[in-house]
Amino acid sequence: MVVGSSSKSNSVTEEVHQLDAWISGHVQGVFFRATTEKVSRQFSVTGRVKNLPDGRVWLYAEGSETEVHAFLSQVCETKKDNITSVETETQRGSRKYTEFAVSF
Repeated sequence: MVVGSSSKSNSVTEEVHQLDAWISGHVQGVFFRATTEKVSRQFSVTGRVKNLPDGRVWLYAEGSETEVHAFLSQVCETKKDNITSVETETQRGSRKYTEFAVSF
């Protein structure tokens, strides 16, 4: 089930900046994923956010480098009281998603 979506691009084959983030803290059961999806509407990003079995949240965002990092910064600012650490990895590759959504 997808909770909300924001269509940002019709081209799934374009090369984009890709960011994986593993977010630790009190990030499950506090509307973290829903808030992240809501924040995504302010940026030209696509991707997913998902709870992990180990208590962290995984966030994947793709788009321009500027938009992806601004999006992650806004998520971190919005939920700063819940976050203790963020680990990230970036790369470039083909777009995987056409919207940003919550994964279950």
